[in-house]
Amino acid sequence: MAHIFIVNKITFKKHLEYKFAGTGAGNVSTDFIFDSSIKLNSQDEKRSIGMITDVSRIRKGDKIIFFVTGISMFYGIFEAKSEFFLDPNDENNYLKDDLKKVLTYRILLSPYKVYKNGISEYDCLDSLKGVTHPDEICWSLIYRKLGGNRGCTMITNQEYEILEKKITQNNTLLNGTNFSFNDANNEIVLTDIDYRYQGRQIDIFDKLKANFNERYSKRKAFEHYIQYFTVIALKKNNKLLTSNSPITWIGNEVMCSFGEHRIDVMAIQENDEIVDISLIELKDEKISSWIIYQIDGYLKWLLDYITPYYERNNKKIIVHPIIISDGIPNSRKSTKEKLNLTETDVINHAWSNYEKNEIKVSKTKIIHFNNNSDIVPE
Repeated sequence: MAHIFIVNKITFKKHLEYKFAGTGAGNVSTDFIFDSSIKLNSQDEKRSIGMITDVSRIRKGDKIIFFVTGISMFYGIFEAKSEFFLDPNDENNYLKDDLKKVLTYRILLSPYKVYKNGISEYDCLDSLKGVTHPDEICWSLIYRKLGGNRGCTMITNQEYEILEKKITQNNTLLNGTNFSFNDANNEIVLTDIDYRYQGRQIDIFDKLKANFNERYSKRKAFEHYIQYFTVIALKKNNKLLTSNSPITWIGNEVMCSFGEHRIDVMAIQENDEIVDISLIELKDEKISSWIIYQIDGYLKWLLDYITPYYERNNKKIIVHPIIISDGIPNSRKSTKEKLNLTETDVINHAWSNYEKNEIKVSKTKIIHFNNNSDIVPE
């Protein structure tokens, strides 16, 4: 799996030298993570938790590519060396003065195959050279760019293969472990200096769990927290999914249209013969029949832009719509019967019109959660 970090020339140089990647929400305080009594603007909190989820989905060994703004170039390729950690937004934020920017959500990197030159945005996103199918265009990046989204985004395995091929073609592989950036020539260069990353590396899982428990008990909006915990649960186990195959890809807020419709969480599992794709919709409220239309839209996009790649590789595809909801157990007695009928209709809704050749769509699965469920792992 691969991820793109959006940087500028100043931050890119420090990322290379100190072998880390980071993103942040500007000057938004991180104190609310450690003290739930601190009230943050709801949009700032939601955005911050979203950024935490973005970086938290990265697994050790995942590939990292940088996109440098100003010069609009892609550079790579690196590997994630650590899990996500926090460097709080305070006076001790590591390299804050050098970066001229506050980056609070970080991972450590190691070189994978680092190439000297970048590849232009035009060559990666706009050019149709070599494109024989619509799904071979890097839609994940195009959607994100149009939406002006956050500084770390995942790309599909097919998109990574395309970017890797373009970055490595007619480029110079740098044999070394220490790098910097020549901003005059816009080139990654080798350096003899071994910069050592010495910033704080704080694990905030327990803090976020405590914050979620409080929000849940007080019935405050918590869908953004559930997205974070769903991603973590997928990284730790397969209990939420139907198949036991290895998870090869995890995405959150997967954009699936120019109108910025997003799948809350998506997971892909793959073995030699079968690909299982789970579309996970999150609700911090009760389910309504409207969710059928949401899933319908996701399936249309999936069959146009994701499944053709696997079809060309002669793999059987099973799509699993999943809804994670507060649901019936936490409903008032007077509404349980009505909600039960709605959920039954959703579960029994047939997706047979989307089935073709080697593609099957399972019945919708509904998972009810509470603060002790598998969705909030230990």
